[in-house]
Amino acid sequence: MIAIEQNTPKQLQRLGAQRQLYATAKGILTAQIILSGPVAVLSAFLARAVPSTEGFVALWGFGALTCDVLWLGPWLDKRRKEAVHIQEAFDCDVLGLHWNDIKAGDRPDAELIKEQSDKYSKVAAKMPPLQNWYAPSVAELPLYIARLVCQRSNCWWDAKLRRRYAALVIAILAFICVLVLVISLGHNYTLKDFLLKVLAPLAPALSLGYRQVSEQINAASRLDDLKLHCQAVWDAALSGADERDITARSRELQDEIFESRRKSPLVFDCVFRRMRWSFENQMTYAADDRVAEAKRKISVLTQTPTGSQ
Repeated sequence: MIAIEQNTPKQLQRLGAQRQLYATAKGILTAQIILSGPVAVLSAFLARAVPSTEGFVALWGFGALTCDVLWLGPWLDKRRKEAVHIQEAFDCDVLGLHWNDIKAGDRPDAELIKEQSDKYSKVAAKMPPLQNWYAPSVAELPLYIARLVCQRSNCWWDAKLRRRYAALVIAILAFICVLVLVISLGHNYTLKDFLLKVLAPLAPALSLGYRQVSEQINAASRLDDLKLHCQAVWDAALSGADERDITARSRELQDEIFESRRKSPLVFDCVFRRMRWSFENQMTYAADDRVAEAKRKISVLTQTPTGSQ
């Protein structure tokens, strides 16, 4: 069911809409970073170099803050929420789980999916393919076990991507700090000059970078916990636990995956594209390995005991 359903036009349309919404949200985040980083730094230097512009710089800073709070922030949150809900609708249909109204609320509107998927179709040729979102080999397993392979893949992929992203941000912050230190030493700045002319203008960018690292690592830690829970359900399934019990636990696990997606910060596409192929190969290998393990265990469980009549 999973291998076939995930590649139907309806589900591919959902994935396209989800990807387009995330792309919009990342564009908004880019605007926020530019406003709080390079623009803020340049404005601070301009105000010091040309004192007559201090009033305009202050007005610009207030306007940028107001724009972020009243427009960019809410717009980003709305787009991300819509993307998360569409991904949940995809997972529920593909993995054969019921939609949880209490956790997720209403299903995403069909009009929204159509609108966003149409936008995505204009750039789809330049983007990674949407087919085979989950490893095709899961088709060899009963649905209630195959579902766990896919849920574990979700947790593993997202956690590893976020840790790589956090490591990249740390490297960028370290480079900035070293560069700033070298520049400061070259100009023989006093401590006061360093604080006012260098550190103060860079403070918003450094603060943003720190928040990015902290949020990504926290999100990855949550996903690691979910992966451990998925392993526990997997062990129970391969030990012969009742299918209905495993399905109920998978639904609970899916609730937590949804919640993690809802809370997690964004990861820029440039990082995703760079890591995608190696991650996908690793994920597919792990999924195939789990499929082989499950087939062996199922064979043992269904084998007639020796000596029985």
